[in-house]
Amino acid sequence: MSKTTKLLIAGYHGFGNCGDEAILQAMVKNIRALSPDLDITALSNKPEFTKTEYKVASVQRFNLFAVLGAILKSDVVLSGGGTLLQDGTSTRSLLYYLSIIKTAKLFGKKVMVYANGIGPVNGARNRKLVKSVLKSVDVITLREKLSEADLRSIGVDRPDITVTADPAFTLESVSDERAREILKNEGVPTDKRMVGVSVRAWSKAKYGDDFVTKLAEVCDSLVKKGSTVVLLPMEYPRDLEISQKLIDNMTEKAYMIKNRCTPSEILGLVGCFDLMISMRLHTLIFAAVKNVPMLGVIYDPKVEYYLQELDMPEAGDVRTKRLNSGEITAKANDVLANIEEYKAKLKVRADLMSDKARENDRILLELINR
Repeated sequence: MSKTTKLLIAGYHGFGNCGDEAILQAMVKNIRALSPDLDITALSNKPEFTKTEYKVASVQRFNLFAVLGAILKSDVVLSGGGTLLQDGTSTRSLLYYLSIIKTAKLFGKKVMVYANGIGPVNGARNRKLVKSVLKSVDVITLREKLSEADLRSIGVDRPDITVTADPAFTLESVSDERAREILKNEGVPTDKRMVGVSVRAWSKAKYGDDFVTKLAEVCDSLVKKGSTVVLLPMEYPRDLEISQKLIDNMTEKAYMIKNRCTPSEILGLVGCFDLMISMRLHTLIFAAVKNVPMLGVIYDPKVEYYLQELDMPEAGDVRTKRLNSGEITAKANDVLANIEEYKAKLKVRADLMSDKARENDRILLELINR
């Protein structure tokens, strides 16, 4: 690359979601490793935070003139990562990301759909729009096979779609010492076996917040058997309320990380645990990175997919049924009793996911050099 190549990253950043921030942090690190001649700008809800946190240029994602200016200055636009192209949140969200892609191609920019999750896209008009817009992009990588199936069902049937993995599989954590310091500052004792728990509010759960009560029962059982339970909010401050609700439903003592942590800090915290019980996808990914066996509570197909890819047990599916606290406790105890077997199995799968995640950047480099 003889001149500085300008990249624009368009994702869901600056909203306090640790998973999306982890994706951006990993993307920036990996892209910078490709070449020194890369200049990165990221769209963000909080540009000053993004500039300071990741040492990249950043513009306000809702300032249309600033976004247009960033597109015009760029050579390559990356749409991703994360689940951006979906109308489950709102059609407006889908149109936002499609319009960035469409505008970039209108001005002759290279566009990569980078490690995306796709769907759901339910509206007939929305599906036609996705099909039309994605036909024009230069390359597509997806973080799940499910997303590939969704795209092909929409009619995006390209030969160059590559299924990779979430960029967060390549994230680097803070030191063990720093993670222990955070636990100490939060008043969490570290002299016993530790179980991390990560939950999120989910209005579409079939039986409402009953899953919180059931998980509280699981946590009580684990504490009684000698574990320290630590609630780990992933979206700050949104997850604090549901995490506190779980603690309030317990009869035993549990702890919560109450201060905002960076993705690398949360990754380090997960590495301190012996077991991770989580609804949040990226907490499960973090557990895989740190070789911490896990139980996943399924609320979305992406969680189910990664549990299968990592060959880790599920703790129930809130989309279709009530959680069974007895079954979950039995699974948790089995993991803890046979932890080395679970770790050995997980390491093989997690290493494979890490290799797949790095494919995103190999493909990006090929696109830059075209």
